[in-house]
Amino acid sequence: MRVASGGAPGEARGKMKKLLGIAVAAVLAGGMAWAANTVKGEWTGYITDTHCGEHGANKDHTAACVEKCIKGGSKAQIRTEAGGKTYDLATFDAKVRPLVGTRVTLKGTLDTDTNTITVESAAAAEGK
Repeated sequence: MRVASGGAPGEARGKMKKLLGIAVAAVLAGGMAWAANTVKGEWTGYITDTHCGEHGANKDHTAACVEKCIKGGSKAQIRTEAGGKTYDLATFDAKVRPLVGTRVTLKGTLDTDTNTITVESAAAAEGK
């Protein structure tokens, strides 16, 4: 007795190719959606932390204060001059730490879902 296979072998290959095409399109669409949630940019202001907030966003704030607050569970942040908006920093590293208390310009990528900047470069801001 013979059982029907549901179609010719070429038909099965065609279905597999179609499924593979749909899977590839889904992966690419997901990647584009992820990329849409990040923005390259430049932010100027003062380094602070979630504990000190806007009160720490000035020339008198110290790296020791930020480190103490981070050890207590706070996150490093930048409070920008443009609208006083605050963004978390992905790390408080050697690029950022020496600039606490200095008006800085950070360049990097903002994750708009988490409001977090991954810093690529940091420097004392020009002017003012």
